Amino acid sequence: MSALQSPARGRAGGFADWVGAAAQRRRAVTEAFVDTFASWGYEYLATPLVEPLETVAAGVGGGLQTQLFRFMDADGSLLALVGERTVSVARVVATQLQGSPSPLRLCYAGPVLFNRAPLGGRRREAMQAGCELIGHPGLAADAECIAVAAAALERAGIAGVQIDVGHADFVPSLLDSANLDAASRARVAAALHQRDLVAVEEALRGTEAGDAERELLLAFPTLRGGREILDTAGARITGPRPRRVLADLAELWTVLDRHGITASVHLDLGAVRDWDYYTGPTFELFSADLGWPLGTGGRYDRLLEAFGAGAPATGFVLHVDRCCDALLRGTGENGGASVLRLGYAPEQAREAVVVASRLRGAGLAVALDLEASVQRPGELLGDGRAHLDGGGLRWRLRDREGGGLDALLAACVEDAR
Repeated sequence: MSALQSPARGRAGGFADWVGAAAQRRRAVTEAFVDTFASWGYEYLATPLVEPLETVAAGVGGGLQTQLFRFMDADGSLLALVGERTVSVARVVATQLQGSPSPLRLCYAGPVLFNRAPLGGRRREAMQAGCELIGHPGLAADAECIAVAAAALERAGIAGVQIDVGHADFVPSLLDSANLDAASRARVAAALHQRDLVAVEEALRGTEAGDAERELLLAFPTLRGGREILDTAGARITGPRPRRVLADLAELWTVLDRHGITASVHLDLGAVRDWDYYTGPTFELFSADLGWPLGTGGRYDRLLEAFGAGAPATGFVLHVDRCCDALLRGTGENGGASVLRLGYAPEQAREAVVVASRLRGAGLAVALDLEASVQRPGELLGDGRAHLDGGGLRWRLRDREGGGLDALLAACVEDAR
């Protein structure tokens, strides 16, 4: 076995090393998200990567529980590596922030892990960043979270984002009106989740659902668009519960319009999300450059009840690594911050240290050579290189040409003398 094949030099499947431009991009995207959250008044908090298993189980569905890394603590208690961070935020709110002024605006960024087979290149570790707005039951809170998520993606440089907005109670209210037994309801829900109208029709066959209910359930998975679809849907339904959902979405649209983002919003009445978790409006954010959601969110008014501190809440999570993928596909660039590598003649060693310090203070990343060097007359500098000698400073940094950089470099050299 060669050294490269040695298990001691390998890497676990589904995990990645982030180096070079990829690491720079990942950090820049995360920082752009957190900076955006802070600009909207969200307070940053940090929670552990490890939680008691019973804490995690209290707030996540069975599907996610099966994907947790579990292990035993020294005292015999069961622990888990978190697969999402909203539950940890809820624990903090219930145990440490009771009595704080409401609403609470909290944000976070950190890794999550999934104990699943790394098939098809699936990641088992991911970076997430998100916000939770806790203590306000109104649709203004839901609209704010959607607006913050959109603003964060824009600040990170991701263009052309589409926001799909639905409601967790719409499809369940239609299923209730169809008088389906539990098994039929589960089959219809699964087919709706896949937007498979043939499977929906087959699942409804032999049930007590009337013609009107069948028509509605077959129509709504394709009912997507702007504000007008609420009127179209309203003409088809009569039950008070689904009509309340339509009224909520109409009000939410009005508030989103105040934020100026409805041009990017698609209402999706056929959206099927985790009904046991979400209790109101839900949303997903997509980029044309990536098929997977860049972020998801929604209202989850029941979660804090699991920690003995019931409160209305809404929030979202952005998937940093997917956002990096979308950013790279959209620009075709490697990204990462440019670094000016500064060389110097032996007699300019002290001056070079001062020049490097001045440039860093002006916002430029500078790596100072550890040893002096002699630049021959007429020798072409490589990209990203600068050299200081008795004749002054020469530089070459293609992606920072213009924009006053000449004047900045000259001023820094003059200040150093």
